[in-house]
Amino acid sequence: MKNLRLSVIVLAIGLSIFYNIERLDFGVQNFIDIDSFVYGLGLIAVITTIWVPVLQRLNLSALIVGWFFIYQLSKLSFWLFFDGHPPFGGVYTYLTITEISLLLILVWLAHRVATPLQEFTEAVESITFTNTNNRIKPINEADEEIQIEMFRSRHNHHPLSVVLVELEPESLQAALNRAVQEVQQTMLSNYVINNIAHTLSKYLRRTDLILEQRDQGRFLIMCPDTTAGDLKLLVEYIQAVTAEQLGTSIACGVATFPDEAITFEELVNRAESHLHNLNGHGYLP
Repeated sequence: MKNLRLSVIVLAIGLSIFYNIERLDFGVQNFIDIDSFVYGLGLIAVITTIWVPVLQRLNLSALIVGWFFIYQLSKLSFWLFFDGHPPFGGVYTYLTITEISLLLILVWLAHRVATPLQEFTEAVESITFTNTNNRIKPINEADEEIQIEMFRSRHNHHPLSVVLVELEPESLQAALNRAVQEVQQTMLSNYVINNIAHTLSKYLRRTDLILEQRDQGRFLIMCPDTTAGDLKLLVEYIQAVTAEQLGTSIACGVATFPDEAITFEELVNRAESHLHNLNGHGYLP
């Protein structure tokens, strides 16, 4: 937020200079005579860079190249159809360089505001709004799907595994003020949980049933046709993906049907037991 405030202040200074540069004569005659369209173009560049989501996500190089060509096209049009200054020749060459330099500096300053603003907006949305991914269901609303998978595995003598995914406590440690520690931890936990939900939904197989236990800050994943041998690779994949995408380490307790339990409740209890005995290893087969 400190960088955002500073970027806004610098942008305001840049706009002030841009719109008053013809008045800065310092006691001598000022030969800077910027075409009027450039002022409108500068305002449009700043507003769209900050306001339009697509432009917020573009890198700076793409924005600069885009506005450079927009300026060139506008300059030629203004010269040909509205009796503006020619792009080149004598003092007009320096005037064109001044105009394009000022415009691109404004684009750069606007981009410095837009990037942290977009990041802040996404962070607030992740903290404020609960998970709306249709693939992930609260566990108390998924009883039918659970029983279907358990019945199918029993009837067809197919293996089935359960993975219990939970944040490792040290991933949430931070130097927090005592008075606001509980609130900040809740917000941080909710933010990370929402991101984990999105990541699991995106990278896991469509056959895997992802169940949410938000009140406990964890997920259960039912993995049909997954043996104990396959399970280790799956857990390693989940941990690698969350570490790469979120920079967060997760602990996974596992259990397999029918080797370790024959009901869903027993599978969950077995996975919890494994999870509590991890001792910091992240996965216990």
